[in-house]
Amino acid sequence: MLDPQDAQDPRDPLREMFRQAAASGTARARAVPVARIAERARRAHRRRVAVAAGAACLILAGGGVTAAALLSDAPTPVVPAVSPSPVAPSPGETTGPPPSSSTTPGTPTQEGPAGDPSATTTQPSGRVTTSPP
Repeated sequence: MLDPQDAQDPRDPLREMFRQAAASGTARARAVPVARIAERARRAHRRRVAVAAGAACLILAGGGVTAAALLSDAPTPVVPAVSPSPVAPSPGETTGPPPSSSTTPGTPTQEGPAGDPSATTTQPSGRVTTSPP
């Protein structure tokens, strides 16, 4: 091992070379111009402002999309959990088939005002329509 006294030897070649390098670096060192420092600060400021503006746009767009999605959804009708039971007919109602008419096959069941069978027709929905004369 090296003695601490050997490390203090002024004739150490490595130590002398480090001293020369330090002196050379100190002689060549100079301060960075203020204009360059100011330009770097302006660039950094522009980047921060651009990032903040982009983040604000994304937040506003996301909020708008969320609001539109929440407001445009119409509530769907709720289906009952159990089917409703059939309602019992009131005492005056009949639940059987409608009474049969006493018409013969081939004759219309409803006739127009003057007995004209083509003037009145019955729709499948049970609605009666009258054609113009």
